Amino acid sequence: MYSIFHRVAEAGISGAPMRLCLSVIGAVLIVTCVFVDLARAQALSGDQLLFMLKGESSTKYQTNVNRYRAMGYIQGLLDSYTVFSTRDPSLNIYCLPLKGVSSSQARKVIVKWLEEHPKRLKEQARILVFHALLEAYPCITHKSSPKFDQPRMFTIPQQN
Repeated sequence: MYSIFHRVAEAGISGAPMRLCLSVIGAVLIVTCVFVDLARAQALSGDQLLFMLKGESSTKYQTNVNRYRAMGYIQGLLDSYTVFSTRDPSLNIYCLPLKGVSSSQARKVIVKWLEEHPKRLKEQARILVFHALLEAYPCITHKSSPKFDQPRMFTIPQQN
């Protein structure tokens, strides 16, 4: 860690860019640590994510572990999306409210969407999370702004 921070500082990065850089590094480390045992060749599926979010394990400990894993996964997706869409607004797929979305709100939105789309649960969880958030938080165009004359359409490819 010493060398990462010093290299970033030596590169002349400070202030908000430094905080962003450190946030991304921290998020990557957290997600990596949480999902070490999930790091297999196959991606997390929708039914696995739903199981973990609903917390229906045999013990309270395992229920908590699953829920924390799922929320870490979702938070990692949200953080990654925020970093990239902030740097390039054309990448906006969904638009969260200005006040943000709490982890519990995101969990409810995603669980509801997954339960309403059972035929899609074998797909990769990351794709389904984006679909859930797109449906819950679509980007609204403003007619008063000339920048938004035409509504922007975003599609996320479905898996076969």
